[in-house]
Amino acid sequence: MINKDRAINKFMELVQIDSVSLNEKGVADYLTRHFSELGYEVVEDKKSNEAVPKSNSGNIIVRIPGVGSMANNDIIILEAQMDTVEPGNGVKPSISADGKYVVSDGTTILGADDKAGIAQIIEVEAVLREQELDHPPLEFLFTISEEIGILGAFNIDTDLVKGKMAYVIDGGGNPGTAIIGGPDFYDIAGTITGKASHAGVAPEKGISSIQVMGEAISNMKLLKVDEDTTTNIGRVICDYPSNVVPEVTRFELEVRSLSNEKGKAQCDHVIGALQKAADKYGAKLDYTLGQSLHAYHHSDDNPVIKSYKAMCERHNLEYNGMVVRGGTDVSGLTFNGIDAICLATGGEFAHELSERLVIDSFLENTQQVLWLVTE
Repeated sequence: MINKDRAINKFMELVQIDSVSLNEKGVADYLTRHFSELGYEVVEDKKSNEAVPKSNSGNIIVRIPGVGSMANNDIIILEAQMDTVEPGNGVKPSISADGKYVVSDGTTILGADDKAGIAQIIEVEAVLREQELDHPPLEFLFTISEEIGILGAFNIDTDLVKGKMAYVIDGGGNPGTAIIGGPDFYDIAGTITGKASHAGVAPEKGISSIQVMGEAISNMKLLKVDEDTTTNIGRVICDYPSNVVPEVTRFELEVRSLSNEKGKAQCDHVIGALQKAADKYGAKLDYTLGQSLHAYHHSDDNPVIKSYKAMCERHNLEYNGMVVRGGTDVSGLTFNGIDAICLATGGEFAHELSERLVIDSFLENTQQVLWLVTE
């Protein structure tokens, strides 16, 4: 039922619309026009745009009425993000010589993350309409700013989105693969302020902020803390001439954990190590602690898991439920009370210049979405 040429052409058209995070308007306008011309109700989620004021669009919601024997079933949400990472402007897609992949010209990413998900949703709607297939009421949700903190999904207007079960089309792998769990994610950033002094004449009068930071780091549990928790220091900046005891050191680090309790405990541990070192030398610690992801792990009796596993059994697909430490819009939807899992699109090497779309996998994954909304 899936129209290969149409689906691939639609994907290639989408990746040529620039939509780096905070500049999603081109894709938002495209989707609004496409679905409005088909007669569907399309609304922009103004609340999401107000929460992310630097974006030039809000989330886009498309409402598809149910058809036939399934018209009164519960709403199913199909979701994909509109934004891409850098370098994502001026994408020039082509099909590889062997016909197996869609690739960029190597100067940009391709944007399969997540234009492939958008293309799948567009193709599924086209098949439903052309084949006059029975299906439940659907909501298509296209979000902003996923790549910079799941901002659109966390800030959806829940008065506009009525469905309580969602399939986020944004993962890797083949049909049967689903992301069913994800981490808490904390950002810790701040400064250590010591006291400047001449390093040769009167070093004893100074307080070296980089020395304080070094001692704090030496007392931290870092990288793989345990099976659930990781911590990484990404940036330590202290830029002074070698003859100056450095007064200020800036730092940025992250904590991820699949356990709420362990994540909070690790944040306390890291901040405690910083404060202890600052107190020892008489320095001042200033920091901010932000949380951009909230841990979730769906059990087998969760409605969306049960529905997905049943589809896999009907079509002899090997179910592979994955818990990952990366972020997807599932975290934001789950936070807002929507049961969601993340399904594969067929993309590979996301965020890299070598990113590509595996055409057969893309089509097979599109077919599984069609099964999910028609059976």
